[in-house]
Amino acid sequence: MSVRLYIYNTIASLLPETRLYPLKAVLLRLSGYNIARSARIVSSVRYYGSFSLSVGGDTYIGHDVLIAGGDCTISIGNACDLAPRVNLVAGSHEVDMNGAHTAGSGYSRDIVIEEGVWIGTGTTVLGGVRIGRKAIIAAGAVVTSDIPSLSMAAGVPARVMKTWNSKEQCWIVTGDPQNADTV
Repeated sequence: MSVRLYIYNTIASLLPETRLYPLKAVLLRLSGYNIARSARIVSSVRYYGSFSLSVGGDTYIGHDVLIAGGDCTISIGNACDLAPRVNLVAGSHEVDMNGAHTAGSGYSRDIVIEEGVWIGTGTTVLGGVRIGRKAIIAAGAVVTSDIPSLSMAAGVPARVMKTWNSKEQCWIVTGDPQNADTV
C-alpha cells in the first residue's frame, strides 16, 4: 500500500460514513485513483494493494467494502451500486504442492464491473471477472467467472439464474427453476 493510500485510509476513518462524498473523491484522486466527482464512496471502504482503480459517476460503494489486489486494474462503471461488505479481490496464488506453503506465487487479475451493475451485500468478486452492463448479483454470491449483461446471477459459485428480455420487458428463467424465485 502506498503512503498516500495509507494516509487516505486514516483520514477517511475520521470522516462521517455517508457524508462529504466530494471530499472523499478528491482525496482518492490525490491517492492516485481515477474517481468520478459524483461517485459516492462510504468512509469505511478499504483499499489494499498496488492496483489501478477507476470508479464512474453516480456510483455508490457501501459500508465495509474491501477492494484489494496487486498489479492489475479494477474498474467500476457509471451508475453502479455496491452494497455493504462486498469484496473485490483481484489477487490469488498459484497452488504449490511441492513447496512449504500450498499457497504459492501470488498474482492478480483485472476486475471489470460495467455500467449500471448492482452487487448485493456480502458478495465476493474474484480477479479475472467481467460483470456485464446492468447485471444483478444476488447477496452472498461468489463471482468466479464472467456474468453477461442484463442478467441476474446468484450462488457459490455465481451462476446466471435469469436474463432480462428487453423486447418483452420481463425476466426469463435460465438457471435452476427451483431457485429462480429466490433471486
